[in-house]
Amino acid sequence: CGTNSNTGQAFATFMKIIYTVLLHILLFVVRANPLRKGLSIGKLRRDQGPVILPLSRKLTKLGDAAAAPSKSYYVGKIQIGAVAPEGRQEMLVFFDSGSGQVILDSTRCTAPACLKHHQYSSELSGAPTVNANGQIVAPGTASDTATIGLDSNDAEPGLVRGNFVRDLVCLGTERSMGSRMDACAEVILVAATNMTNQPFLDAPFDGIVGLGLEGLSVGSDYSFFGRLIARAGLLPQFALFVPNQAEGGRAEISFGGHRPDRLAGPLAWAPVVEPEAGFWQVTVKSVRVGDRTLDVCKDSACRGYVDSSSSQLGVPEETLAEMEVALGLKDSQGVRACTDGPELHLVLEGGVELTLTAREYAEVSETGSCNLLLHPLHKTETAGSKKIVNKESRAGTALSQSFILGEPVFRRYYTVFDWDLKQIGFGLAAGTTLPSSKTPYEDEMPENTEEYILLQTSEHRRSIKAHHEL
Repeated sequence: CGTNSNTGQAFATFMKIIYTVLLHILLFVVRANPLRKGLSIGKLRRDQGPVILPLSRKLTKLGDAAAAPSKSYYVGKIQIGAVAPEGRQEMLVFFDSGSGQVILDSTRCTAPACLKHHQYSSELSGAPTVNANGQIVAPGTASDTATIGLDSNDAEPGLVRGNFVRDLVCLGTERSMGSRMDACAEVILVAATNMTNQPFLDAPFDGIVGLGLEGLSVGSDYSFFGRLIARAGLLPQFALFVPNQAEGGRAEISFGGHRPDRLAGPLAWAPVVEPEAGFWQVTVKSVRVGDRTLDVCKDSACRGYVDSSSSQLGVPEETLAEMEVALGLKDSQGVRACTDGPELHLVLEGGVELTLTAREYAEVSETGSCNLLLHPLHKTETAGSKKIVNKESRAGTALSQSFILGEPVFRRYYTVFDWDLKQIGFGLAAGTTLPSSKTPYEDEMPENTEEYILLQTSEHRRSIKAHHEL
């Protein structure tokens, strides 16, 4: 017994020596490592670069008339489910900087607008239903529900009602070459149980990934990008590239930074106003057409909402007529005339000036006439309303004295959204002509990524609202 005891003590002493040596080696490595200069493991993971997701452009016609304007949706793929990648559910979603939730069509919904799309199944992925506070719903008890208003200044607003589900959301496998691959986040999403026919019946997507700041989300666990940067160690930025369609090329969204090669000049940063409200909104100090300063924003500054859900430039209703006259293209005919208008300048807080040419703010209709991509914002319009368990949790934000900075701005400016510093960077986008050979960032999507979908006219839409409307 004494021999065994001595042997055990010797072994314990030996292990202590080994442990001490290994500990000193580890401390030496840490002290010699750049981590001691303020870097962290998360910072090192950020050096892997952004996730770059290619987007397809889906076009809808806002009416039956040949001269009716088109609406664009830029959609990409996500995968859902805390299972092996091959077992995840894939859905086509619209990335929306003007909302704050992940909202998915689901098998819990039998409304006509739901049945036309791919439907997410929480049962298939084994995801639990939770209440608004994130606690799992006990069997046999009713769960919290949410009703969320989704507003786009150039299409009819819609409502979605749904339950809360906690699941893993991953950026799709259809990535750009050279893009990092680890990009998943556990979030509480809204699984739809009902949705209005408009605008969802003919919408070219199965769900929405809201990228607004946390003020637009039910809570921090609902914010996809907030959860993504915490889990995946990404830089707290995402960026949207929308090529001018006349030049070709593909749109893309980058998570965890931006691509400098998409820039033709430096980024200019504008601070976000009232970030606690959740909108990516900036201050518009003045508006000029050519050398003429318009009356709008003279007496008090305006707001500009940077919104990827809008295909047009939303302008205050009382300013629309003055702007149309100043731009002078309303009755023009032909491509050359439609691209020969004066420049439109929006001066933002922080010394940032956005300059749009007729190539961005106008388009030629099927009849050859020139459509100005301007949409009036009525004083009574609001955005961002949501209800939980039949209680008003957020009233919509009034859009009076506001501009919606939609696709016309994205066409000209590569736009970077900084989550931590609460600022938006605008830089002239580099030329988007497709290269003759593949670059490390190109994806494998077919070149024809546009799709046209004919929607009903506004009058017809109102006449077909079914009993499934909320």
